[in-house]
Amino acid sequence: MHVIAFISGKGGVGKTTMAANIAVALSQRQKRVLLIDLDPQNAQRFHLGMNPDEIAGLAREGIKPTSIFDSPFGVSFIPFGRVSELELEEFESQHVVLDTPPGPSVYLRQALEAANRAMVVLLADAASFATIDKISSLIDQYTSDRSDFAGMNLLINQMPINSKLGHQVRSALYANYADKLVPASIHRDARVSQALAFERPVLQYEPGCKASLDIQYVAEWLLSSTEA
Repeated sequence: MHVIAFISGKGGVGKTTMAANIAVALSQRQKRVLLIDLDPQNAQRFHLGMNPDEIAGLAREGIKPTSIFDSPFGVSFIPFGRVSELELEEFESQHVVLDTPPGPSVYLRQALEAANRAMVVLLADAASFATIDKISSLIDQYTSDRSDFAGMNLLINQMPINSKLGHQVRSALYANYADKLVPASIHRDARVSQALAFERPVLQYEPGCKASLDIQYVAEWLLSSTEA
């Protein structure tokens, strides 16, 4: 997957026109192309032959197969959608959560170039501890020029209650990364695996279990730190 972002410092320079036409040119070269309109002006639809009365798009349906339109020019696209001021305000107030593959990848880079915060999930073991400096340097590399990036946080998952090694690693994490650690760990809880077997989030499967309560705390912490 190769993501190309068309950007400009001011309006009226032909950014939307260029994005549409480059997408068509790529399609003419037998490339599969998906064009996503992130501009609330919702102008890509005029370039790609969409019914002008259609109101569907990213702001209403999100990114999913049913929100993709096939243009007569060989380009698939997701319009921004026609929305009211209130609907636009609601759309822009969303929290977007990105799940990425482990380690360095093109997906990690793309996610970090868009994210406002990076949550690094790790276990309280030596192997996870050893990866922190590498992932931290990757995050710095991809976000160093981002004034809107709030930083990296470390979230300990599956924290064992009675593991001496686990508590030693957590102590080392606090000693070395206290300013980056989320002030709660997600405790190891069999209900998490049970919930997965039933294809349900643990918050819905067993809302009162230890892991669910930990997750709720982290969610509240995220909201409070975002709004601060």
